[in-house]
Amino acid sequence: MKRSRMAIAKIRGQIRVIASIFVCSLLLAAGCKTSEDAASAATQMSTTAKSLSDYYTALNTILANTDQLYMLNEQILAKPYTAENRQLMKDNEAELAKRAALAAEFSTFAGEFAKLAGSTASADVAASANKLETEVDTLASVKASTGEQNALKTALQIFVTAIQEHKEREAARAMDDIAKGLTALFIKEGEVWNSVETNYTRTAAVLAGYLVDHDATDQSALLKVALDPFGLMPSVVAPELRAALAPLAKQQIATRTAALDASYVTATDNMTKSLQEMSKRIDAVADDRPMAFRMPPATVANVEKWTTQVASY
Repeated sequence: MKRSRMAIAKIRGQIRVIASIFVCSLLLAAGCKTSEDAASAATQMSTTAKSLSDYYTALNTILANTDQLYMLNEQILAKPYTAENRQLMKDNEAELAKRAALAAEFSTFAGEFAKLAGSTASADVAASANKLETEVDTLASVKASTGEQNALKTALQIFVTAIQEHKEREAARAMDDIAKGLTALFIKEGEVWNSVETNYTRTAAVLAGYLVDHDATDQSALLKVALDPFGLMPSVVAPELRAALAPLAKQQIATRTAALDASYVTATDNMTKSLQEMSKRIDAVADDRPMAFRMPPATVANVEKWTTQVASY
């Protein structure tokens, strides 16, 4: 559990990835000469932000389910689940919920940005950036490192100054650099998220296997493949038949454990690709080049598929 907490603490800086990328994309669009590109970038970032919020929410669901598994393990397998570890789990869930909420907030901000894109009120834009900087500063206690925190704040300050002085190009370049750097941070921290997910699937698989071994599962679903073609439904399975089906049940646990892990890896990979793709599109806006895409990265849909899967657990 302590290792899990350290892992969660390590990725707390990730919330700054969300903040920076969305501010980068949304605010630098104010200097874009093509209002259509600015509006499209805002819409795409709104969708990407929602996907990232959903990603965090799904991970929070996994932590909540792990908490329940630990309670079951304590009662069934006599594995201690101390009050300290229970509190650590709740704290971790609270941190993920905070990140999900903040990502959702940026999604809403992105959706509203089209109204701001045509405005000449740079003071309003700077005020929004200053508000973001304040929010980032409040996360100092959960930063990945002092250096990263200071670099982020410095870049935001440069951006605010550039906007106030109407130096859109400088603002765009500064935000472009932040987006690239923090996207790389997301990639680096992928292994940390993986440890949270695999801990859940391994814990669930062990308990499920124990329940199969102790004749505490209904294995009638395994018979559907034989009965469905004839419109028949499985009945209560006799003890001797349950014993015969037990190896198949345990194989299904192993197969689905691997599938759950694989779907998580795919979702994380697609979330990374979505952020990388948006970084490239931000490049185009920053360089005043036409943006070739009018739809969010296709990989976002794959992330949403995984989050829907987790919600059904």
